[in-house]
Amino acid sequence: MGYIIGGANLANKETPAISYQVETASDAWEKVAELQAGGYVVRASTSDGNEVALDDIKIRALSIQGP
Repeated sequence: MGYIIGGANLANKETPAISYQVETASDAWEKVAELQAGGYVVRASTSDGNEVALDDIKIRALSIQGP
């Protein structure tokens, strides 16, 4: 299952909105963390278009990577 990660940061004049498509929960969580650190408000969905809670992505990513 793939993920679509989208972020919005209206204070960022160059890229106020951004989106990425990734394949794994680990990649999705890395992108979420990166965007949030950059001040973006982040939302995620599956590649099928179903919204996914960011906490669910984090749990899936950590269960694959371990502590």
